Amino acid sequence: GFEVQTTRISTNPFEEYVGVADAAGALDSFRAIDAELCRLGVGLFSAGPAMSAAAIALAPAIVRLGPRISVSAALSDPLDSQRASEIADAILRISRETAGGEGNFQFCGSFNVPAGIPFFPAAYHSGPPSFAIGCETSALLAHALPLAAGDLTAARRLLVETFEREMGPVQDVALSLSADHSLPFDGIDASVAPLGSAPPLTTSFESVGLGRFGESGTLAVAALVTGALKSLPAIKTCGYSGLMLPPCEDAGLASRAAEAGYRIHDLLAYSAVCGLGLDTVPVPGDVPERKLAALLLDVAALAFRLNKPLTARIFPVPGKQAGEMTEFKSPYLVNTRCFEVP
Repeated sequence: GFEVQTTRISTNPFEEYVGVADAAGALDSFRAIDAELCRLGVGLFSAGPAMSAAAIALAPAIVRLGPRISVSAALSDPLDSQRASEIADAILRISRETAGGEGNFQFCGSFNVPAGIPFFPAAYHSGPPSFAIGCETSALLAHALPLAAGDLTAARRLLVETFEREMGPVQDVALSLSADHSLPFDGIDASVAPLGSAPPLTTSFESVGLGRFGESGTLAVAALVTGALKSLPAIKTCGYSGLMLPPCEDAGLASRAAEAGYRIHDLLAYSAVCGLGLDTVPVPGDVPERKLAALLLDVAALAFRLNKPLTARIFPVPGKQAGEMTEFKSPYLVNTRCFEVP
């Protein structure tokens, strides 16, 4: 069988079922949702994207209710500097108002993100009830890439073969469940999503032979991996189905960041060819709102120019400066140095 790590629910954008003009009433609604999640044993819930200034302003208070509810904030126009400032303000408020700023684990800015992505906090739903599956797949990358012995064409072929072989049985179970419960199956998000205990992504990248992660060749490997994940004909894929590079969720990425092996703008460049954007990126706690908003606009520019979904889950760390190590307590986060926001 397969271990189900978490059961998650994502909904349509929460402004469609919660009135945000009355902030106190909205929070009461979310408290009731949280209580129902506990009763049902559902570990995580994504309330969908905040679409208005009032909803974005409410996001920090929603996050403070506890660890179960995630929310995002959508920017639908890459030239909307006002909306970028509102999202930056919410990120900074969460940083100040939650322990260690870790509440930003449950919040992100979202850019050109469609419904149906199973990964949080960007996930939201549209249409009739359905289900999708997201997998932790760093180990598949670690298995396939070294077998290529530096041959990039072989590496792509091995990735496709490995992911189809390992995800095929998961898809079979999902299709059976779909038939048994008359519930549409949206697919598997084939993204390489790292897990702290999994083989480091950096080791997998470096096994290709193009140098250390962050050096020349890194973008080429990122493009190779994402290209393979977009070419799985035997698998019904959904969501990002790309490569995730979160510095605080992968031991190798955290180690290379601590060595200053790559910068925040390197991650932006990799976003052009991989699957997510800026994810779990720690920055100084006193980063100016204008700089943070400008960084969000950079992500938005890539998302809309390249017509791909990207998100920004940024962690301003209270009391820390660029180059200083984080001290996160969450078991889901790996500590590394704070990135400079130039």
